[in-house]
Amino acid sequence: MQAPEPGIYPNVPFETYTRWVACNHSIIKNFSLTAAHARHRMLNQEESTKFQDLGHALHQALLEPALFEKNVLVAPDVDRRMKVGKAEWAAFEERAKGRTIITEPEMECLEGIRKNAAAHETINLILNGPGVSELSIVWIDPATGLTCKARLDRLAELNGYPFIVDLKTTHKPASTDSWQTAIMQYKLHEQAAHYQNGLEVLRPLQEGFKRKYAWIVAETEPPYSVRIFEADELSLDIGRDQVAKHLAQFRECLDAGVWPSWPQGMDLAGLPAWALSRYNVE
Repeated sequence: MQAPEPGIYPNVPFETYTRWVACNHSIIKNFSLTAAHARHRMLNQEESTKFQDLGHALHQALLEPALFEKNVLVAPDVDRRMKVGKAEWAAFEERAKGRTIITEPEMECLEGIRKNAAAHETINLILNGPGVSELSIVWIDPATGLTCKARLDRLAELNGYPFIVDLKTTHKPASTDSWQTAIMQYKLHEQAAHYQNGLEVLRPLQEGFKRKYAWIVAETEPPYSVRIFEADELSLDIGRDQVAKHLAQFRECLDAGVWPSWPQGMDLAGLPAWALSRYNVE
């Protein structure tokens, strides 16, 4: 589906947004591997996993609670090997068409996260203060002319500062070290920069000002703790540099029709820098 004209679009169903053909973070981050990996991701959209379904349900629980109550159903605990269980499950499936199905333990997780989010002063202000959730944006990258898109979990204000807020889940304790590792592993600083770039094109702020970026991190294991991190400017600057490189390579590949993979020949590999320090090697 062709992406709409550049702009900010509220109330667009997630399924519709995913069909818009445009450059998003899920595609361009693969250029940190090779162009061939990025092209494969572009042509082969991944199926939703159970963990992603839980994340989608959490988004609705925190960002669109009315939709959560309407769309999310808890699966009955029935023995589908038995006639009675089969009948009960068939009736449930009919009622659940087009809705998100979760288990009792998953609902316990979501309720735990909601309770902890409501008790967290800063997160509560972000979620219930001035702002709007689930914004889909489309823009033209000024340097390459590529059509780009992003889905903002929430555009909010905190203490007078405009924030782009991204809701993330983790199965690990949300320590600072753990989350900083996740930022690097999943290129979240690049995602943040991509989102900032889009809003800067569509709704530029006064010169010298930038929107801040924050991650609300929810643990999916007991005690379902939550915390919020603000992205530091150095990481966002690095993210912007990387996004610019990825989009430039995307443009080159599209124009040339060539999507190179790993280099030819033999490369050298050894222990990473952090491992060498264990052997007192500088």
